[in-house]
Amino acid sequence: MQAGVNRRALLLLPLVIAGCDQMLLESVAELPPEILRGAGDPGRFAAENVAHAFLDRERELWGKPGDAAFAAAMVENASTAFQDSGRFADGPWVTRLLREGRTALRAAIGLDLALPPQQMQDALLAAASAFRRGDPAAASAALAPVVARGGHPAEALARIETPQPLRRALRETRDMLRRALVSDGR
Repeated sequence: MQAGVNRRALLLLPLVIAGCDQMLLESVAELPPEILRGAGDPGRFAAENVAHAFLDRERELWGKPGDAAFAAAMVENASTAFQDSGRFADGPWVTRLLREGRTALRAAIGLDLALPPQQMQDALLAAASAFRRGDPAAASAALAPVVARGGHPAEALARIETPQPLRRALRETRDMLRRALVSDGR
């Protein structure tokens, strides 16, 4: 009987570890000042931008890898913005969902799943800038350090589709931000 319990515990251990991994605090990804010009809260800015891009106008991203790369960079930022439960009661829950969505988006684009959000965000912002100025070679160079083996991010960004885990995360994030506005009396 004891041996059976230990085997089950060992089989469940990877699931427990994976669940805990989603809740570890990460360094907050910092947006460059030129992007935040005129924006108040960086986390809210990132979350609202990414929700607008991937939920409200996903089809408009098709054929616009610069816009898709910018939206993906905002996912990286938002996935670290709400982990402190002091600001938002649902912050840790939303953070877990955003990290699941981030992982699904990175996989869909062909990006390394293990890299820190700041590094990924910076590479995506550099690629977005290069794509927008019509320089796909510079965009590919910006993405080269964050590409997963066999990944083709430039192609994936041009035909991006929002992964379901990211959709759910963005809906929950919007709901959390709306509740915060209501409780603040806005």
